[in-house]
Amino acid sequence: MRRRSKNAAIVGGAVALSLMMAAPVYAGTEKNDKNTSVNARETWEHENISVMDTEFWEDKAAANVQTYGNIRTSASDKGQVAGVILPGCQADVLGTVGGWTRIRSGKITGYIETESLVFGEEARVHYKNVYGFDGTVTADVLNVREEATTESPIADQETEGSDVRILEEKDGWYLVNHEGRELYMFADYVELGELSHVAMTEEEYEAYQQRLAQEEAARQAEEARQAEEAAQAASRSVSVSGSDLDLLAALIQCEAGGESRTGKVAVGAVVLNRVASPSFPDSISEVIYQSGQFTPAYSGALANVLAAGARSDCYEAAQAALNGENPVGSCLYFNSGYGQGIQIGYQHFY
Repeated sequence: MRRRSKNAAIVGGAVALSLMMAAPVYAGTEKNDKNTSVNARETWEHENISVMDTEFWEDKAAANVQTYGNIRTSASDKGQVAGVILPGCQADVLGTVGGWTRIRSGKITGYIETESLVFGEEARVHYKNVYGFDGTVTADVLNVREEATTESPIADQETEGSDVRILEEKDGWYLVNHEGRELYMFADYVELGELSHVAMTEEEYEAYQQRLAQEEAARQAEEARQAEEAAQAASRSVSVSGSDLDLLAALIQCEAGGESRTGKVAVGAVVLNRVASPSFPDSISEVIYQSGQFTPAYSGALANVLAAGARSDCYEAAQAALNGENPVGSCLYFNSGYGQGIQIGYQHFY
């Protein structure tokens, strides 16, 4: 669920929430800030007309256009463009002239072809389908439920100030879009916002289009970056025999058995960096058993681990390194407890 402080976006779904004054979930009953049972308020109805009510939309319209519609200064397609309205944006209906309707949407007042609008209840439904209705949680903690009842399982919880996208109201509950799911929250503790989606000036529309283009370019760049990383990881992936995997896992256990997963993978990456380097032998076994390089290889510790079998976490780290995971870049050496370079746990890689 997006929050105002993070400007996150809310997507698809419906939410069932009932208030909690503390983090623990109490079975059967929940209390509001007046210590009144929520169960006793499930049939609660708004006393005032809200932006979700049909009555509120009696003199309103919503833009029923494919991409955008022009609002003009006169009831003619020769009139100057006063503003631009996007699909679903709402407007106050001020009157009609022939096949044109005079509207006010945000700070734009002018005429638009009547066929580009839907009215009343149809406008309410269209606005809801395109944007939903904005709301803000006012309770300290609110339960998100699977159905519109306090007997329904709790799917999640939201805290005060959380923004929600409301789809419908049902017997004192709001059906909301919660992280792609349609769930419920208790309506008494959600404050409806204003209808924020309105027409804009031509300059604002141009800036909006530029922002969309920048966001799309950023999205494509991110996809390309991820594809490049995947390709690089695939190119670094090494196919080895079972005995080489056993050997690498055993060396990792000897050299980094007490280190974090990253530290273990780093040792495996150093071995593979050496295999790829012209300064070292070109196989895992030859690198590991190269004279004077890895102490466990000639102290007998490596042979002991090989005989007993390396731990599963060391096998996982070895496979991760073979799959291209590399937290140390091109490092070819490491020392325990001292040294310069990249420090991971008690190891220094350089």
